[in-house]
Amino acid sequence: MNLVNCLSTAERALAQFRHVVIALSLLSNPTHAGETPFGLDEAIERALGGSPQIVAAQASLEGAQELTPSAGRLPDPEAIVGVDNLPVNSADRFSLTRDFMTMRKVGVMQSFPSGAKRRLQGELALREVDLAQADLRASRFETAKEAAEAWIACATAEQSLKRLRTLRSDLTSQSSASRAALASGRSSAGEALSSDVALARLDGRILELEQQLAMKRAELSRWVGPDAARELSELPWQRELGGAPQTLAQDVAAHPPLAPSVANLEVARTEVSLARAERRPDWSAELTYAKRGPDYSDMVSLEFRVGLPLFARNRQNPAIAAKLAAVRAQEASQEAEIRMHRAEIESMLAVWQSGRARLQHFEKEILPLARDRSRATLNSYGSGRGNMRSTLEALSEEVDLQLEYIQLEGEVTRAWAFLHLLHSAGASS
Repeated sequence: MNLVNCLSTAERALAQFRHVVIALSLLSNPTHAGETPFGLDEAIERALGGSPQIVAAQASLEGAQELTPSAGRLPDPEAIVGVDNLPVNSADRFSLTRDFMTMRKVGVMQSFPSGAKRRLQGELALREVDLAQADLRASRFETAKEAAEAWIACATAEQSLKRLRTLRSDLTSQSSASRAALASGRSSAGEALSSDVALARLDGRILELEQQLAMKRAELSRWVGPDAARELSELPWQRELGGAPQTLAQDVAAHPPLAPSVANLEVARTEVSLARAERRPDWSAELTYAKRGPDYSDMVSLEFRVGLPLFARNRQNPAIAAKLAAVRAQEASQEAEIRMHRAEIESMLAVWQSGRARLQHFEKEILPLARDRSRATLNSYGSGRGNMRSTLEALSEEVDLQLEYIQLEGEVTRAWAFLHLLHSAGASS
């Protein structure tokens, strides 16, 4: 079999391979003509509207709110029913009426915890509500952030795939030109085959991106459901942040991700005050009515009891010390979270600010130059003045630069989404 026949066989195999690529492309993009592209804002809205995490946090908040009316209330009164001084070993044994000391009594007893303790119990219940609200804010923020990141990852893969499919036509033209050059004797078989190999490698990258896109759509569907199958809009990397972006790194304790930490610290401090209130005595009152035999008068008794916290060193003080240690631990944990969150904000600000400048440089300089170079080398080769190696290098570099540009778009959009959601009403309770 001669070289021309070998190339014809290779061309048929490549044609079949390309048909498979096109079929898989259609399967991986099941959108309908005229359908509105699925945008980032819509993805966040869908996620916030149907997230099980938010439903769970909302239920926890409702549970904490239901407990607040009972916090700090007096304990339930206790009923008293009994018999006093029942004889057991005389002629009057087990008689309820013959002995003058025997009494059948009923009554009620009420405990009265200290006012400070009851007030702090009510305050602690309110702090628990604040904690549940903070958890809800954090859940909404995390849901919005995760949905945004899933959408951005999916859009990045989709836009990269579109760029590669566009560039594939140039490589197809190059492959045709190399075969024409081979037929005319202006090129070697190695150059012709290298062009086909480059085209096959690009088809392999397209298949890989299609697989990644399918995986990213599966992750996105976790947050937005069937809308993940829709065509996605362009990455909105050019969006601005409201207000002065630098102020985001100042009051980080007010941001949704740190809200649970702040609320937990207030709960711990209230628990310290409540532990200290245990050193104050509680008291109770008991009122009973005692009925004796028919020959004796009935009696009424009123009794008061007061607790004596005389051993605070071994009882209340250790509990107070444990609560104070918990406060110190929570303060240190909060400080660590604040530092980490501030560093994350500053990092995202750097990505957003410098990344946008880099993207503008890509659009104005790098991509047009890469495009012009690949077109020039392709035209030069087609006219017999260039060589295959430089042409393939130019096309390969353009492919890499296009993918780098899309990846940078995704990074900048991800940074913008993170910073935007920190003060977005859509991520607050």
